[in-house]
Amino acid sequence: MAYCSKECQKADWKSHKRNCLNNELLAESLKHHSNTPLGMLESLVLPDGITRFELDKRLEKWVKFHQPLLMWAAIESLSLGKDLSRSRKQVLYIKLEARHDHHESAGKYFRAADAYPVNVEEAMTWPAPWPESLVALRELQDESERMNRGSCAAVMVECKPLAVQTVPFGSLKNLTDTQLTKNWKEMVTAEIEPGNRPYKTRR
Repeated sequence: MAYCSKECQKADWKSHKRNCLNNELLAESLKHHSNTPLGMLESLVLPDGITRFELDKRLEKWVKFHQPLLMWAAIESLSLGKDLSRSRKQVLYIKLEARHDHHESAGKYFRAADAYPVNVEEAMTWPAPWPESLVALRELQDESERMNRGSCAAVMVECKPLAVQTVPFGSLKNLTDTQLTKNWKEMVTAEIEPGNRPYKTRR
């Protein structure tokens, strides 16, 4: 999870620790899958002949690289500057494609094939792990607001054959009420493609 400050990150360690443990369980599951016949077949079509476990590690590095951009995209696409409560009603979904032309640059491991807001109520009816992920997000939001640390928004990223994954952004409060950037989607995909950092949004 990304935070607005080190202080907020330390304050949220209890919830963050639980998520870390879940991530460790997921990693072990993916490692096991990579050694199965299906896992070995997948390596024939994944970039560079990698396993699903290695693809997940690349996604983890990609998310960390693009965190500031993903947070900006969530705020813009959901118009959180106008109404922060929308973070409880919608999430930003980004469909990713694994790239072959990454040249070992974390920022180029994936490209954004599509991006759009999704209503939480609707997504709760989608196949697993969507409902479970959204319930966990709601728990993070409830705890953050109960502790007066602000709200929590999320970007849901998906690159098949990996399951959709939640990228939460905590301690959101007092956001600037700016006019929604209408071409936010084009800006996000344009920033992701070259894998540059730091990103610069152009209003």
